[in-house]
Amino acid sequence: MDWPPDTYDRAAIQETLDGENESTGAAPSTACSKIDGFATLLEPLPRTLEKISAAIQHLGTVHMIQMAGGGDPNEPVSVVLRALLNAQQATAVAHGHLREAADLLSTMRGYLINDDAPEAADTAR
Repeated sequence: MDWPPDTYDRAAIQETLDGENESTGAAPSTACSKIDGFATLLEPLPRTLEKISAAIQHLGTVHMIQMAGGGDPNEPVSVVLRALLNAQQATAVAHGHLREAADLLSTMRGYLINDDAPEAADTAR
């Protein structure tokens, strides 16, 4: 992604970030709060996926998994375990990226100026 963008959808940004007030609009701190919330939601997911994988692996090892169609469960269990491992790794990476973004956003100041409030331009700079 090139930065800064040539154009951006001001209304979409405002809607996404729920601007802090009507005169100045959305600030990086608002984005930080939302990104931090997503990171918090993701934080336990890798460990939860690891526990689910361990349970499925145990059930497969003791031959407690049966396929609805009566087939051999070994290959489907392997596919599930690989998919869960991939998801576990991806969510751990995503969590790290979100934490990094939130940490940097917390140090930023600035506002998306509302064009309908010209007096905001002086106060937001």
